[in-house]
Amino acid sequence: MITAAISEIFFSVQGEGLYCGQKQVFVRFAGCNLRCAYCDEPAALEKVRSARLSARDAAGAVLKLAGKNRAKAVSLTGGEPLLNWGFIKAVGPALRKAGLSVHLETNGTLYRELEKVKEIADVISMDIKLPSSTGQKPFWREHGRFLAVAPEKTFIKTVVCSKTRFSDFKKAVQLAASVSRRLPFFIQPVTSVSGKAAHGARPPSAIFLEKACCLAAAELSTARLLPQQHPKWRIK
Repeated sequence: MITAAISEIFFSVQGEGLYCGQKQVFVRFAGCNLRCAYCDEPAALEKVRSARLSARDAAGAVLKLAGKNRAKAVSLTGGEPLLNWGFIKAVGPALRKAGLSVHLETNGTLYRELEKVKEIADVISMDIKLPSSTGQKPFWREHGRFLAVAPEKTFIKTVVCSKTRFSDFKKAVQLAASVSRRLPFFIQPVTSVSGKAAHGARPPSAIFLEKACCLAAAELSTARLLPQQHPKWRIK
């Protein structure tokens, strides 16, 4: 029986990216292969305190919440859900059979794992991790190979903060544009709470954001500036 460490399953409204404002059920997997400086879900980085659920039990919990709240989509998030690609293959058919659109939220580095579940995902929300933002090594090669797997299903988010180098941001835009000028691309400033730094990172300057928006708009037809909305809405 296939199981996975699940941090939580809950209903909410999507607060990021292309489907911002849509009602969704969220399955948050525990465990991640990265440690980004601005991570907004540090509790989901480790598997230790998370319950292990079978694919059948997870599907049942999702369908119950979706029915109760009239949600038409489920978001597989984390942590990093692709660390559990076998579980996704097991749970995905039941979710799709029930009429749910399956959204995969991922850090965009595990391209081999994506190959194994690309037929299950209806939407892929891919992060491009800028090294100056995350405090980690560059993942340009991994991101490029990830984008090549299912570009027709993919949209991009890239988090920017006060430490983000414009050269990194420019490289992310160029990577997206090399696949398609129509690839949806969201610039996501880190969220500050009451003027304080969020998760160890501060938002970028207005000058940086203006420059970034101008560059992205020149290279891509669907570039948008969209901070996280759920903190503003005061929902999970």
